Amino acid sequence: MPSLTRHITTSEVTRTIEAAERLSHDMLTSGSLLGMVPLIDHTTLSVTDSHESVRAFTADMLARCRKAGVMPASVCTSPLFVESVGIELGDEPVAICSVAGGFPSGQTYPEVKMLECSMAMENGADEIDMIIDLGAVRMGRHDEASSQVRIIKEELDDDVTLKVIVETASFESLDEIYNACMVALEGGADFVKSSTGKNTGGATYEAAVAMCLAVKDYHEASGRMAGVKFAGGISSPEDAMPYIAIARLILGADYITPEFFRIGSSSLLNKLV
Repeated sequence: MPSLTRHITTSEVTRTIEAAERLSHDMLTSGSLLGMVPLIDHTTLSVTDSHESVRAFTADMLARCRKAGVMPASVCTSPLFVESVGIELGDEPVAICSVAGGFPSGQTYPEVKMLECSMAMENGADEIDMIIDLGAVRMGRHDEASSQVRIIKEELDDDVTLKVIVETASFESLDEIYNACMVALEGGADFVKSSTGKNTGGATYEAAVAMCLAVKDYHEASGRMAGVKFAGGISSPEDAMPYIAIARLILGADYITPEFFRIGSSSLLNKLV
């Protein structure tokens, strides 16, 4: 088991979500909506993506965001298209994020995961989103799963952010989600992320509570702050705002910055700007 464990009760989750829904209702103003944009990883992960379509996706984002006067945290794409995103972004202060490490299943050789993450970084990726070894986590081989995260983290440059996807919908309880997050954090993850959006399901408010509690407990125990990223099915401001409210209630208002909070979506940015 991870060094930190917790039993998450239904009542505390219900109270938190109800409070978050009330808070998010108050936060849904025009000013706060535009302020959501810098928290977004603007994402394209279609099987029909091409260098041309990814460049067009990035150019369209830039045109919209320059007009609105605000930029997202990153553009997220597959490793093959990292360089194309970089060419289109130029000097804009937007990070390049790449899924890697055998995304979306992670079921490949550790050496392949390391090489893919390293190549994405060398081609310009500032951030890597990888999936944890779900098979190892579910079978209780937590040290093995944590070690794989650590190996990837050590392979990356110090200024490259590693987000580890725990695929929350694959677990039957919130305690298991909490434990999976702890495994990732103890391996050195800079963020824990809810979902690939490609497998069993997307983010939920219940899972978000468990993830934020894990990050909070890990910070209190280790002194190291990590981030949370929610993705999978978040397509409107009304979908997204409760996630911000949950993190704000559990982790604090100062936590809601691109350094520690992200929403991954392919369509949310366009609706906001």
